[in-house]
Order: sequence, then C-alpha cells, then structure tokens
Amino acid sequence: MRLAIAELRRNKGRYFSITAAVGLIVFLVLILAGLADGLYYGATGAYRNGNADLYSYGEDSQRSLSRSEIPVASIAEVRLVPGVVDAGGLGIQLGSTTVDGALIDVALIGHEPGRPGSPDYATDLSSASGPVAVADVSLEAQGIEVGDQILLTGSTTPVTVVEFVNDSAFLLAGTLWTDLDTWSQVRQEIVPELAFRDPAVQAVASTVDTPDDVSSVAASIDVATGFTDTATTDEAISSLPGVDQQEATFQAIIWASFAVVGVVTALFFALVTLEKRNLLAILKAIGATNRSLLAGILGQGLVTAVGGFIVGFMLSRLVGLILPAEVPIAFLSSTAQWLLFATVAMGLFGAALSFRKISRIDPATAIGGAG
Repeated sequence: MRLAIAELRRNKGRYFSITAAVGLIVFLVLILAGLADGLYYGATGAYRNGNADLYSYGEDSQRSLSRSEIPVASIAEVRLVPGVVDAGGLGIQLGSTTVDGALIDVALIGHEPGRPGSPDYATDLSSASGPVAVADVSLEAQGIEVGDQILLTGSTTPVTVVEFVNDSAFLLAGTLWTDLDTWSQVRQEIVPELAFRDPAVQAVASTVDTPDDVSSVAASIDVATGFTDTATTDEAISSLPGVDQQEATFQAIIWASFAVVGVVTALFFALVTLEKRNLLAILKAIGATNRSLLAGILGQGLVTAVGGFIVGFMLSRLVGLILPAEVPIAFLSSTAQWLLFATVAMGLFGAALSFRKISRIDPATAIGGAG
C-alpha cells in the first residue's frame, strides 16, 4: 500500500487525468440526478405532503384529479368506513396567473382545512375574511408575496396569499390551497357550465388506523361508495402522467453513466499494469504477494473514485448556483450519498479487473526469464 501511495505522488499528472475523467462523468450524473429529483418533487409534492394514506377517485377517472368527480355527500360515507380515521374532500383547478407581467402556471386546490389531503400550515383559513389561500413556496420564488391577491385567468375572484408552505407543488405548478367553497366558486367562473351540476369534489383523501391495512380499507371504501377507485399515496403518485416513465428514463441514463465509470477505470488500470509489468515482476520476485498488489491497486482505485466524486460534486453545486430558478433541479443529500457509494463501487470494480493480469505476471521475468 505504501508503494501505491508513493506512485500516486510520483505520477500526479497521470492519476489526476483519470480523476478528472471520473469527475466529469460524476458531474453529469449528479446533474441528471438533480433534475430527476427536482422534476419528481415538483410533480408530487401535493400528494407526498398531503397527510393522507388513501385517495379515492371516480371509478372511470383513471385516477386523474381533473377527470374525477365525487358527490360531496360521499365524503361522509368514506368517514364511516371501518378503519378510516378521517377524510376530506379535494378539488383542483389548473390555470395561470400574471405576476410582474409574466404568465405563470398555478394549481388552485380546494380542501377541507384540518382534514386529510392538505399540507401542514399555521393559518386558520376558516376564520379569514374573504377568499384566502396558502401558497407553495415555489410561487414565492416567482415573485408572489404574502398579502398578494392572485387572480386566475378567467376568474373574477381574487385569492389572497396568507402563508407559504414547502414542497406542495403539483405537476410542476405552484399550488394555492384554499377552502372548497372558494375553489368551487373560482372553478365555476372559469368553467361556467359546472354551475349547473350538483356540488362535487374530485377526490377524497383519507387516513387509516393502521398503515398495514391500507389495501383492505381501500377496498372497503370502494364497496361502501359503490363508484370510487381508491389508491394509496404511492399509487396515486404513479398515476400522475409521466412520473414513472420520467423516473425510469433518468435511472437508465444514470446507471449507464456509472457503467462508463467502471469501463474508464478498468481501461486506465489495465494500461498502467501493462506499463508496470516488469516492475510488478520485480516486486513479486522480492516477496510481494498478489494480495498486497491487489490492495495497492484497490487503494489507487479508491482514491481516484473518491477524488472524482469530489470534483464532480463541486462542479455540480457550482452549476446549481447559476441555474435560473425556473429549472426544476434539487440536490438531495440522500441522492449524493448513494451516488458516492455507486462511484466508489464502480471505481473499485474497474481497478480490480486489472488484478487478473497482475496475478499472471511471472517473477522470473524480473531476471530475464520467459513471462
């Protein structure tokens, strides 16, 4: 191992080149992972932080909020199902609004304050005078402030922002969480024909006594109502358009990039081993074992992999600082940790591939024998 470290010091330029190559690949992977996380979190926040275990949709809606419709009276039926702790109605109106002359996407979500289906916030919406809403923090980054009145395109009812909450976006649109009455009023102004229909919500969010019983409770809800399709939170997220396909695509690209890390590292150490063949033969002739030589190679592989990750990590964070706020990118520590593990694993794997050549080197070649 001492010889391996000494070689790293003597041939800094050579090992810096492989470290830089690994670093550039890691940089690409971290950016891709950040985009994947940013898109996922930007699309699913309303579900992930909705404080609900189950979501019930209209049976023919394909678990789409915009296509679903459930009579308001059915919310009480869901609350009476054995195993259900509480339930609340949900409705959504996708639209846009103008902020500082720019048109931005907004999702107005109607909910029952204090019941399942909404994120945690401090404001008591029921005591407010006039239409108010709690806004996702992404809207703050787009210029909206507490006290601003938001008017959705096609509506005549302004909604006042009273608080911001984290991570509650829906399909990359900033959300405005308001009460069901305000949501229904705005929705009917945008789509006037809805005014002639019976009062309805688009989903019913519920919590259950025991998380292990969610499947059986979901089935019981569907039986009790007779027309709903109830899904767990994870199933509801998977039903969002493009979420699963997007995640699978990014994962395939990321793992292909890691395979490149292994190939690049393997080729580098194969060339180094070929160049050092005579030196390795001398080491074996004076008593160095295959095990000690393998340890040295793995040590060098570990240094290049960790060094490459550090380079890639720093580059990705620098790029993250200059990207505009509109780019949905999120650098998560949990993602960085498993990417570090994967980088080290592929680096060690690539370095270990050269051991086959090392183990076949005959010490006799050090004194001129046939290798």
